[in-house]
Formats: sequence, structure tokens, C-alpha cells
Amino acid sequence: MKNSQKTDPEIKHANALIRQSNKMRKSDCYVMKKGYDSEKIHSIIREEIKADSIIPVRERKRKKIRGKYRKQLNLVFDRIKYNQRNIVETIFFVVKIKLGKALWVRKFRYQVKEIRIKLIIYNINKKNYRTNLHQIEDFYRS
Repeated sequence: MKNSQKTDPEIKHANALIRQSNKMRKSDCYVMKKGYDSEKIHSIIREEIKADSIIPVRERKRKKIRGKYRKQLNLVFDRIKYNQRNIVETIFFVVKIKLGKALWVRKFRYQVKEIRIKLIIYNINKKNYRTNLHQIEDFYRS
């Protein structure tokens, strides 16, 4: 997780986040939105981490697509895997709706803690909801 006190573009932190997430949990595939389309990011994912990258190629005014990995993705793009990214976006949306998108603390380090607490609360609520569903199913089965 990377928080910034400024309204920096997300791509500015992409390299550090990719490496950090790889240290925490290895992944076979990284799926990102179109804004992260750059040959540098593709090469970090494919050469350093040895994983697949699925990032839609940005359409630019010039017709020629540059970069080895960007050309490959332009020819063969896994739309089904890319659409699974919507699951993560939905979870972020639900967290913001249920727990609020505003942060109440002012200091940056406490803002990071508040975000982590919100994610922990979301996971606890999700676990409790599933447990309750199983109890209801068991009740109606008997």
C-alpha cells in the first residue's frame, strides 16, 4: 500500500508498488488499468519478477506502437483476465461506501493507519456475513 500526501499521479509510485507487492506475495500475473501502460512497467513485471502483465495499450495519435511487450499485448490481449480487475475495483468501492471515503485524522502516518483499520473492519464484516449465511442455510436445511 502506498499513500501520498500530494495528489501525485498513480504511475509515479508504480515501480515501487510492483516490487513491494512481489515481496509480500508472488503473483503469476499483474493486471493494471490503461494508465500504467509503459514499456518500463512491462519490463519490470516480465523480466525482474518473471510474471505476465496485462495492461491495455493506450491509443495515441501516432499509429506505431513502440516497445517489445506493448506490441505483444496489442496483438494478443486476454480480455477475460483483464475483466477480473473489476472485482478489486468493486471491493474498493464497497469499502468507500460502507466505511466512508474521507479520512478523519490529519497526520499522514495516522491516515495510513486509518486506511488499514478500514480494510481490517471490511474483512471482519465480510467474514461475519459469510458465517451468518452458513448459519441461515443450516437452519433451513434442518
